[in-house]
Amino acid sequence: MSPNWASKHRAEDAPRFFYHSPSREDSDVEYERYLSDALKEVEQAAGGEDVAEERIWQIARDEEHRGPESSAFEESNSEWQYTLMTDEKAEAFVIDELSAVPEIATIYHSYPYDVLRADLLRYLLLWYYGGFYADMDVYPARPIKKCSALQRVFPLPHDHPANVSLVVGIELDEPYSSPRRMREWHWTRTYGMIQYTIYAPRRFSPLLRQIIVRALAHTRKYQSHHNRLFGYSQEDILRLTGPDVFTDTILDMLSSSLPSTHPLVQRSVNADENIGDLDMRRRVSWAPFHGLHETVCIEADEANPATPMGGICVLPVSVWGNGQRHSQAEGFHSPQACINHLFKGSWKKGWKNYIFG
Repeated sequence: MSPNWASKHRAEDAPRFFYHSPSREDSDVEYERYLSDALKEVEQAAGGEDVAEERIWQIARDEEHRGPESSAFEESNSEWQYTLMTDEKAEAFVIDELSAVPEIATIYHSYPYDVLRADLLRYLLLWYYGGFYADMDVYPARPIKKCSALQRVFPLPHDHPANVSLVVGIELDEPYSSPRRMREWHWTRTYGMIQYTIYAPRRFSPLLRQIIVRALAHTRKYQSHHNRLFGYSQEDILRLTGPDVFTDTILDMLSSSLPSTHPLVQRSVNADENIGDLDMRRRVSWAPFHGLHETVCIEADEANPATPMGGICVLPVSVWGNGQRHSQAEGFHSPQACINHLFKGSWKKGWKNYIFG
């Protein structure tokens, strides 16, 4: 990288492919194990088929908060069932359906901001039911099943679908960004996965289960040290329930599940050779997902049997993260674009407006 290019783009010479979250310092391992076991018991009690029905989920206070983007998303995917999780429905879900784990309702009700509850709720819905989640300001560039990047998940009749429980997109892919550029964009990381659109082809994804565990455990730890009503900053929300915990947990689960000989591990280790960020040798960092041009699927059977992760597909940035002025994202009309996120609730407009409206 030339000095002139680095100066112009406010870039660093070395990329940042790994972050260690402060929430993982002195983590309550016993409490996380308890939550994980409790969620597994819910899975066992539910039984039945783990393949999710084709259902679209959206979250809003009530029907009046639906806009044209939401209606278009439902109409564009008319063969899918549609559920709007209103406040009333969400209450019934966390209190009644998930009553076996009372900590969920306790922490859900403790959140002072809607954005925190909406983050946790989307993980819970996709873990318990599976299906396709989209924020209210997500517009369908094309129907879900006509998205070429999802061909591995919705194959032709003579092909087998990828054995995965989660499909995620890339929102941020700027590992060379300088601290100054991060401040200008209000980034807490230089990379991150999308959680305004998520697809869970199967119920009870181990990845989503662990995301829920960490969101609950991190919140409990945070609340024990901070004022609950006014103690959440933008960075706290991103870290506790938002894209940071979402991305970190996925990378950590891949790290603990995949064998040391797996290509993702090898690429991560090789990329770190002259950097020294990795905290252990057998780790998956952001490196394998940097500059992604094609969908990457890590199937469930690629993991060690003792540490299952359920399989995951990661989509290139322009599939769900198009229309952004970074990460080499293409425009809304990109041939890769399957949804357009209009960022009506963007952090970049000011996090207080995003939370309070």
